[in-house]
Amino acid sequence: MEPLVLFLGVAAALGLAYLVTRPLRERRRVKDITEWADMNGWERAEAATDAQLPYRWPGGPFLEQRKEPATDVMYGNVSGHRMISFTHTWRTGKEGSRFSRKRYAHVIALDEDAAEPRLELTPEGWRDKIQKVFGGQDVQLGNPAFDDAWRVRASDDVFARRVLDPRFMSMLMLPDYQKTNIRVDGPAVMLWTDGKTNVENLSKKSGKLVEVARLTVPLEKGQPVFESGGDLNLPGMGFEKI
Repeated sequence: MEPLVLFLGVAAALGLAYLVTRPLRERRRVKDITEWADMNGWERAEAATDAQLPYRWPGGPFLEQRKEPATDVMYGNVSGHRMISFTHTWRTGKEGSRFSRKRYAHVIALDEDAAEPRLELTPEGWRDKIQKVFGGQDVQLGNPAFDDAWRVRASDDVFARRVLDPRFMSMLMLPDYQKTNIRVDGPAVMLWTDGKTNVENLSKKSGKLVEVARLTVPLEKGQPVFESGGDLNLPGMGFEKI
């Protein structure tokens, strides 16, 4: 048998096996979530899905138009913070397109309503670097390593610079925060990563959320109230308003 034919046959068999076993793997994943919640004192939502959650907060990762109801929803208390964890799902491309695909993000957030000021920190990828070449901007902190690793967008530059002190920037440069997206909407702080909910790292993620909340929520920094949001059309906002 020709090597190419053998290779294509093996690849096709592996692809078929992956598709056939996907429902089994999904049931196992949901079972793992339920068992983890029971063991760690988190509450599973009564409804299997929640159509309102993707509309509760503005900005990433909820900017997509073709959002689907949240799944894997559960609530917990960690270090005095009420949290919510769920899988956010959306479809890419136009409706009915053969190239449309489902995308997923695991979101873990403080169970608070969004307010201002707003701050979004996303790992800077090649698309962001290209946008900067063509005029896209973000808040620059004067730390070359940090500015190159993170894209910072905010509704209030003063708030962003006050929050992103050397201690916070140093923490975000640790390996634990690679591929983690962070958003602050007043008291509502969230982290999200690509993919569905995975309980193997949920305890670690909830710990990171507590760390971020302590450094970003103004009450933790000795402020009596949240600052005003400022002008949402600041140059530091980049291409999207947050």
